Amino acid sequence: MRIAEANGAYDQVLAMLSGAKAWSSNTQNGDPNVKPTNEDIVEISRALALWAHIMDDQELDRLGECLTEDAIWDGSVFGFDPVVGLDAIATVLNVPGHAKAHHTTNIVVSEGPGDEVRARSKGLSLLEGGGVASVVYTDDLRRTDDGWRITRRVIHLTWPQRP
Repeated sequence: MRIAEANGAYDQVLAMLSGAKAWSSNTQNGDPNVKPTNEDIVEISRALALWAHIMDDQELDRLGECLTEDAIWDGSVFGFDPVVGLDAIATVLNVPGHAKAHHTTNIVVSEGPGDEVRARSKGLSLLEGGGVASVVYTDDLRRTDDGWRITRRVIHLTWPQRP
């Protein structure tokens, strides 16, 4: 097969795949699971990274750009009670003592039920006084009319370890 023919066959396969629905079946309960496309993963990664920018810029009025209205935020590892809703989350995030800089890395997106996915990412935060904290974010996200938004975020501290 010539290179031009191979490229043409490749283009046909891509065209077929781009028109296909990205669904797989969940054999445990019969509900379809969404398998995120590359475009979904880029948009999800943007939502997760945007969280860090909103935090660092102290623009908590923009939380709706990465969270749903009814989002759950669980920072209990830092002594906060889990809260629900943008206003409650903004109130907790306004409490003094949060990290001064947030960096989101190592994003892994997994399929979930319906228009939901799961994501796991790492975060590095610069603390007052020059210390560094490392966390793992476990997020549930939902596809909305405005794009992918976090519906639930749980923070797990990996460094420094708490007693």
